[in-house]
Amino acid sequence: MKEIFWAILKILGFLLILPLIIASFLAFQNQILLLPPNKEVWVLWGVGSYAALNLFVYDFKTVYDFGKSLVEKILPFFKPAGYIVPIFTIFLIIIYIIALILGHGVSWRPYFLFFIAFTIAMHLILTAHEIYESDNSPLKAHYFFTYGAVLIISFFIMSLLLTWAIPEFSFVGFIKSLASQTVHLYKSVYKGLFVDSSV
Repeated sequence: MKEIFWAILKILGFLLILPLIIASFLAFQNQILLLPPNKEVWVLWGVGSYAALNLFVYDFKTVYDFGKSLVEKILPFFKPAGYIVPIFTIFLIIIYIIALILGHGVSWRPYFLFFIAFTIAMHLILTAHEIYESDNSPLKAHYFFTYGAVLIISFFIMSLLLTWAIPEFSFVGFIKSLASQTVHLYKSVYKGLFVDSSV
């Protein structure tokens, strides 16, 4: 009975944050699509390449597990850190910034953008898979709520990271778009549930 109660609460929690999840994704996507074509294409290729490899060749699970365990050792006081901190993306961005300082970043930029996007896709996809596998309930309530919250935080962190790596990526623009999309979606839900139904 207690498990059913918590499952219902988690499903309700997921439904409550669903507009925020969608808004986070749309705001992040908008910033990616606003990048100059020569940078946008490498980011999209990075995401697409990981998705294809994950489906047909190799999922990089051992690489993901190593990164996750590393984060958990660095931040042992914060248990979900392994899910929300894309450690390989952070390492790549640090290396890229060092390369820029040394004067090599411009020529290497396409490769860095490709692998930054690649590691972001790996982190999000394998985090989803791990949380899904850990939830044995038929409704997958824990998966929906937990991964939904992870996505929101991850998009926030990744936007902050990409601002350092790609000057054209605007963290302020992401926040503004996120706020606008969130308000619009919650208003639409409210109107759909309470205003239109009462007419």
